[in-house]
Amino acid sequence: MLFADDVVLLGESREELNGGLETWGQALEAHIFRLSRSKTEYIECNFSKRRSSPTLEVKVGDHIIPQVTRFKYLGSIVQNNGEI
Repeated sequence: MLFADDVVLLGESREELNGGLETWGQALEAHIFRLSRSKTEYIECNFSKRRSSPTLEVKVGDHIIPQVTRFKYLGSIVQNNGEI
């Protein structure tokens, strides 16, 4: 395998997402792969109306992951309001 594309990590909070990203990045590096920081982005869907910490950034190492309101995943547009 030369690369893995279109991977989704889910978390109920930014803290949980940061932990998942750290674990995923370490697993990739252990097998001589790397996470593309330039192609990584996150979307926050707040269906439960719980407030996430607005000051906590989603990061891989020191790299801040940009937040988006919509993105294309496997040919579908996913939006932060839950619409596809």
